[in-house]
Order: sequence, then C-alpha cells, then structure tokens
Amino acid sequence: MVKRQLDQRQRTARGIGQRSAHPPNTFAQSVSDVALQAIVAPIEFAQNAQPAHFRNWAGVYHSDASTHDGAFSHVDRRVFAPNSIEQVVAIIELARRGKQPAALPIPVRAIGRVHSPSDLPFSLGWSIRMDELQGVIEVDSEQNTVTMLGGTYLETISRVLAEHTPKLGMKNLGSISEQTIAGVISTATHGSGIDFPVISAQVISLELVCPLLNGAQIVKCSRIEKPELFNATLCGLGATGIIVSATLSVEPAFRLEQVTEDIPLNNLLGETPVPTSLNPEILARLPYSHFTQNPAALGVLLASGTPLPIAPQYIAPSKSKEPSDIYPFTPCEPAPRQPVDWNQSQDTRQVQQRIEQLVESAQHVRFLIFPQAEMVTIDRARRTDKTADTSSVTQAIYHRLVHFHLSQLFLFASRFHTALPQRVARWIYRWTHDRPPSEPRADPTLANVEGMTLLSNSSAVHVRVDDAPNVFNFDCLFSQYTYEYAIPYEYAAAALRALRAWLDEEHARPDGVRPHFPIEVRFVDADGIYLSHCYGRKTCFIGIIQFRPYGWPTSYRKLFQRFEALMRQFDGRPHWAKTHTSYHAELKERFPHLQDWLDVQADYDPHRMLVNPYVARHLLDEHTANRVSIFKRSRL
Repeated sequence: MVKRQLDQRQRTARGIGQRSAHPPNTFAQSVSDVALQAIVAPIEFAQNAQPAHFRNWAGVYHSDASTHDGAFSHVDRRVFAPNSIEQVVAIIELARRGKQPAALPIPVRAIGRVHSPSDLPFSLGWSIRMDELQGVIEVDSEQNTVTMLGGTYLETISRVLAEHTPKLGMKNLGSISEQTIAGVISTATHGSGIDFPVISAQVISLELVCPLLNGAQIVKCSRIEKPELFNATLCGLGATGIIVSATLSVEPAFRLEQVTEDIPLNNLLGETPVPTSLNPEILARLPYSHFTQNPAALGVLLASGTPLPIAPQYIAPSKSKEPSDIYPFTPCEPAPRQPVDWNQSQDTRQVQQRIEQLVESAQHVRFLIFPQAEMVTIDRARRTDKTADTSSVTQAIYHRLVHFHLSQLFLFASRFHTALPQRVARWIYRWTHDRPPSEPRADPTLANVEGMTLLSNSSAVHVRVDDAPNVFNFDCLFSQYTYEYAIPYEYAAAALRALRAWLDEEHARPDGVRPHFPIEVRFVDADGIYLSHCYGRKTCFIGIIQFRPYGWPTSYRKLFQRFEALMRQFDGRPHWAKTHTSYHAELKERFPHLQDWLDVQADYDPHRMLVNPYVARHLLDEHTANRVSIFKRSRL
C-alpha cells in the first residue's frame, strides 16, 4: 500500500505505450486471485493516506471509512490509483470475483477530480482514482483526432494539442478544464454556443473496461461498433463501463475574439413586470393560462413558499432513428407539439426574440446575470485571425487581490447578517466590472470588431483576443455549491423573467433566500445521446451558485429547492452532475431512450457493480430502498 499524494498537475506521461497496452483477452479468466492482488497492491492507497479520503469541490459530500450499509455491509473499502489499463482490468476482475466467503461482486466507482456537487462520483465499495491513468496516446493531424487515456485532464489535452505541429484544438469547451476526459464524457459536459453540441458529441470511439459475466473485458465501441453501448456511454454516469481511453475529433487551433458588454438587466429582459397584487393563496388557484401569460407570477408564489401549480405534462422529443445518430439529432418523426406556449404575451415574445438575436450573433454566447446589481454581462465570442492580446501583470495582480481575496473576504462577512449579501454583491460587481463611458457612443458598432453591434451606446465594453481554451474557460474563484437545469431554448425568456421576479421577491423579504452571483446562462445545440440534457432539443442552461468563502458553509438548500421547482415548470432537465430530486418516473418522461440506456447498462454490468446510490436512486427507482451511504453530506 502507498501513502503518496496524487500528482494533479499532469506533466507529460512517460511510458505511454505501457500505460495504454491491453492485456490478453484471456487475462481475466487465466489470472489467479493471488496474481491480481499482486498487480493492484502497489496502486492501493493506505487507509490513512490523504487520497484515500476525498470530498467533492463543493464540499457537500465526502467519503467516510465506515462500511455500515444495509445492502452492502459485506463491502470492504479500498481506493486505487492505476496508471495502466491492465491495472484497471485487474481491479475490476478482482472486484467481480467478490469478497469471500460469499463471493459477492464488490461495487466499484471510477472518480476524477470530484467536481460534481452531487454524490455521483462516490462508491459504497471500491474507488478508482483516475488521475494517474493519463496521457495523450496519439495525435493524428491528418484525421484531426486525438486519443488519450481516461484520466487525462481537459487542460492537459489542450496543452498537448497546442504544442503539436501543426497546432490543434478542441471545438468547444466548458467553463473549467480541470476535469478528466472520462468524467466530461460521462456527464455530457457542455460549453456554450447554440450551434455546438455537448463535448461528448466530439467523441469518435471509446474503450471501456466492463465487468461481464465471463470476466472483466476491454470493450471498444463507436458509432459503427456496438453503437448502443457507445451512445449510452456518451452520458453514461460511470455505470456502463470504466472509460480507459477515448478518441476525439479536433481541428486546427483557433483564437477567439470575445466582446464583453455590461448592460442593465432591463435591456435584456425588459422592464421588471408587476407580477400580481393577488394573495399567493388565491393566485395559486388560478388557471395555468394566467402563468403562461405572466411567468413572473410564478416568482411571487415561489418566494412566498406557496406550492407552485402542477407543471404541465410536457411531451418528450421523438426517439432518434439510430443509436449512431449522435449529432446532429435525427428524429424518427416530427417533434410533438408541446401543451404550453410560454411566449404568448407580447413582452415575453419580444424578450425571446432579443435573446435569440444575441445568441445567434456570435458563435459562442453566454449571459452572466447579477440580480442584486440589476446588471447582466453578455459574452460574445467568434473566431478570428487577430493576434492574441498580451496579458498584463498589473491586471493579473488586481484580479487576484480584488476578484479573489477581497471578494472572498466580503462574502464571508455577508454570512452574518441577511442585509449584507445584497449590498456585498453590488459592491463586488462595481469592483470587478468596467465602468461605462462618460459620454454615450455615437455608433453602436465597434470599429475594431467587424459586424458586432452593441446593445447600448452607454454600456461598458471589453474586447479580448486569446487562444480558444483561455476564452472558453471561466474563473470560478473558490469552492461553491452549484445547481444547473436545462430547459428548451424557446422557453429561455419566460424562465429568466420568472427567475428574476422570484429573486426580486426574495430580496424584498427579510427572511428571503440570499443567492450569490452570477447566474450563468448558456446555450447548446440538440443531440441524439440517450441521457444528454440536450437530447432532441436546442437547450438553454441556467445555473446558480452559492459560494463557500474560506470553505465555510453557506445556506443553499432552500434556494436550490425553489430553483428546481421553478425549472420544472419549464420542462427542465436536471444536470446529472448536480444534486436533484428527479427519479425514474419523471425522467422517463424527459428521456425517451431511458429504457434503452438501462438495457445497455444491464448488459455490460450484469452484477450491477458500477451502480452506486446515485444511479440506483435516480435511474433504477430505488430511492425508497433505505440505503445509508458510507459518504456523508453537509447539513445546510
């Protein structure tokens, strides 16, 4: 057993050929228990080693040494850090053979950087830390592909591609790049760009280690070979097999020119609507047509604690023609007509048109809403041949001192009085954003940005040119609770107006919830991945956060519960990496291929070794099984 730390900087991996080598197909059947134990012993962490105990980035869940659990009381807890595919096969095969004398298979879970705010990465049995199964195996500039081991970080992939001759890059990235590629694929991580799908759609082929009935095996899948397994694994939640290698499509490296504009929230969402003068109890009894005409009324109910009306029975998108139809989405039949039109009122319809014009005005667009300051930052980026800007040491120091340290200090202070969070949010916004010009511009078109029209002649504008990964990524500062929902693109205006009304009501109440900032709004194209949040529809993602200054807890549960209730009104799908309360009965209405995914999972994991409490609770309808997790959850 080892007590060393994991190296999370991921330098160039040596011996990549040995790391990626496949053991013989007869390996699982021919190797004895003693030999398997000898293979895994050097990569198992001692129980007192720090990497054997872990918590997610939000600090909501953390592992525990206890093995008390009614359904899995036989399990012994072990943590491994393999650096070769053979070692992963040995771990899975040893777990498949089970613990004597009962010889029951042991649950296993692969984990990466544990960025998920939910218990998705956690296991009741063995854990495989994937950080050291890393390295780029091959870069093919003729086919524009890159093949890497499953524990390779996105930032490592981007660095290797940038150092290659010719330089290459990924087509799109999310807000952070510290995740492993296996984790990114397993949760269908996304960036922003209405004509760009989730990152999983860039995958060409995968290699998985699956605990089959006849032994642990390496299974290769693609759109052509085992397409059902391939599709299911592109958002497989770690339950269809351990991803040990992946091949992705890439393209010549490119730069992005990003125009950041800070404008009053009214310029985007219209004037703050007067939600209603009715008592919430009376309002809750009105026909649903009242809320479709005036989505802000939902915010009044939500802030008052009155249960929202029962959400409409939305119709799931049509099934895709073939499992190989990953992207673009190819339905079997025309999209069904939904029972609700959220754009009936003229105000909401105008806001939706404004949002669509903005989203389609550049390749990558996202909104960062600061409700306390009544402002929104609009980031629009498009590809360019311009030279990258030279980074300023002064700006870097200012960013570190003000954005990070001073903001964290004031957020910490705001925990102690309900009147402070809103004021602190306004102060921080002023410190961290450019000031508008002293005189309005004569022309809303920026001379140095071809074709980019601003929303206001008086807005603060910042233009930046940099390599694509640097623009895609977003500084998330310090640890935080996060929650995100995916709604149909055409419902974006109604949902954001309802969200704004709700938070205005909360701020006006002495006992209201106190959300942090910003609210991140992103846009993603439709795909045909069975469990993708964007399955069958162009999607608007809305994410909220609560910071944890200096790692201290902050109240978040009521805020997130109400946010989830609101998003359900708009046919929302929960982000798989987040904690949510959607279970099988609801999810099968949202994902028409859910049963197909479950069938694949059962075929390639017949002993349910890869099923952890999260998967069992949400997808297998076992949330009433009264299981007690061996990992603990914070209580706020």
